[in-house]
Amino acid sequence: MYLDVLGGLRIGPAGGDAGPTAPKQRQLLGLLALRANATVPVTTCVRELWDDHPPRSAATTLQTYVMHLRRVLARAEAPARLLTGERGYLLRIDPEQIDLGVVREWARRGDQHAAAGRPAHAARDWQQALTLWRGPVLADVRVGPVAEEIIGHLDQWRLLLIDRYLEAELRCGRHRQVVAAATTLAGRHPLREPIHASLMTALYRSGRQADAVLVYQRLCAALGRELGVEPSAAVQRLHRAVRSGAAWLESPAGPTTEPPVPTFRRPTLVPAPSSGVS
Repeated sequence: MYLDVLGGLRIGPAGGDAGPTAPKQRQLLGLLALRANATVPVTTCVRELWDDHPPRSAATTLQTYVMHLRRVLARAEAPARLLTGERGYLLRIDPEQIDLGVVREWARRGDQHAAAGRPAHAARDWQQALTLWRGPVLADVRVGPVAEEIIGHLDQWRLLLIDRYLEAELRCGRHRQVVAAATTLAGRHPLREPIHASLMTALYRSGRQADAVLVYQRLCAALGRELGVEPSAAVQRLHRAVRSGAAWLESPAGPTTEPPVPTFRRPTLVPAPSSGVS
């Protein structure tokens, strides 16, 4: 039994969902899951559910929602307990049984490998983290201002994971794999400079200099049209290096054998795409 938030809100075994159906209960469970194993104050819950216009019965209604959520979790045999504290509510769950907790563990391992100079292991672990993202966080929940802010931070963190993953793959000499992944990502994130920089580098190393220049031109057009700015100095330098065939752009190593995936893993409720990055 698992609890997932990186996509739709889901509780249950692989392929199933035993979560609440009432919109406000889903909204509350979504917030508590995003802040799993931390107490969420009553005032924060009220703001999430009703923003700046709570009803007079907000505290009582919130208690009713909590009671119903406890019943849902019990019926689903969910790996979580909803506890009441002095100041608020806490959803207690083993980090390995909520997808966000698993992603954080894979990301932490990737960071450790990167710091130790093991880019192949780092790329593997960051990719494992990214495969658990089934879609937008709480995609089927009408979130309020509190969850919306948390989701914004998670979206930015995911983009940083993507940047690190692509960079690690390039360091391993796997530029053709980067071309495949970064081409899709650049289309979905047309203003994300690190993704375009990785794609330009990978294309150049694949013998596609003209295509790398074209990626830069599309980035320039998008940044100018949407933000009225030019690419950063680092990306402009990369563009000049691509056009001139600078030696420092060559691959630092030949293709690296991918290390085996360690035993720590957790199945998702919906099968992830084979590429693992989107």
